[in-house]
Amino acid sequence: MKKAKIYLSDEGYGHIVRQQAIIEQINSLSNNSISFSLQTHKFINVSKEINTVDEFIDKYNNISWHKKKNGSPDLIKIKKHFKDYEIKSKSFINSEEDFSKYNFIISDFVYEAFELASLNNIPSFGVAHFTWDWFFSKLYPPPLSSKTLDLFFKYANKATTIYFPPFTPKEIINHYENAKEMPLIIRNNHSFKTIKENTLFKVLIIDSGSGLLKNSIDFAMKKVKELDDFQFYVADGYYSDSLNVNTLKKGELMIDYIHEMDLIISRAGFNTISECIAYRKPMLLIGEAMNPEINENIINLKIAGLASFISLEEFEKRLKTFLPSFVKNEYKSLKLNMENHQINLNGAELIAEDILKNIN
Repeated sequence: MKKAKIYLSDEGYGHIVRQQAIIEQINSLSNNSISFSLQTHKFINVSKEINTVDEFIDKYNNISWHKKKNGSPDLIKIKKHFKDYEIKSKSFINSEEDFSKYNFIISDFVYEAFELASLNNIPSFGVAHFTWDWFFSKLYPPPLSSKTLDLFFKYANKATTIYFPPFTPKEIINHYENAKEMPLIIRNNHSFKTIKENTLFKVLIIDSGSGLLKNSIDFAMKKVKELDDFQFYVADGYYSDSLNVNTLKKGELMIDYIHEMDLIISRAGFNTISECIAYRKPMLLIGEAMNPEINENIINLKIAGLASFISLEEFEKRLKTFLPSFVKNEYKSLKLNMENHQINLNGAELIAEDILKNIN
């Protein structure tokens, strides 16, 4: 039996779900002939709930970024974290286990994984909708040295292939010679959740994995009591004393409710975007100050006519007036565009096929 190791960065849920979609397809196409080990730290418990692998390794994988309370990058903390990164990187590589038992590596998106694979003469495959060298290079003033950014780029170029889904900035794809564009990466084996049937307009509000929007959601939900044509759904633990605000069970994956909704209000995380496109649900995306990934996602989705934008201030203070007008007007065109889009959803299958071709 072949063995593979998956490296997940310690940021967000999106890569956890993406990798499960790819694991499912590799297992299906290989008749379960590959054993997976998965290494991550911050969200390892979430990963254990979602990912079906043979072994979990609880270890920090060297990539983090630091945020302020409003979601914007904390440049001082980022600069401090990545100071002397070359030393940290070398130490991480030296601390890794014997690779003789692995046949290939998948990274989403940990740069050292590609260097480790290269040193051990095995194939490695990256999966990402943005890369950290691109992300940090877009911040001003740049918190990472050019030496560190060059090291990221050097490692990533050692990957056999890096797979990028739709709406990845073209600047990134053109930056890497080993880049390969793929359709959206969506799980086939969803654990769909259901809600009590009603005839109201159903709105799911999704926060980030680290709860960046919690205070904003709490504030907004205090002001929607009069919207009795709407039913709002938020995660358990958020403020709610109104009959038109329902809380969903703590610990559940919010994206598993998307198929039940009429509208998704969320920060523009790529996993939420992918699931909304898959289940053809219009999006109202909340911006984040100085976040190049989020801003790029919003721009690309607006251009495609699949999402609209609401500022954090409007969401917090004026959702009561904004939402009825939005649903009466712009929502209709977004819904029509979602219903008629031709975006392919078989990225996980094509990635699995390409990986298996390269390791056989």
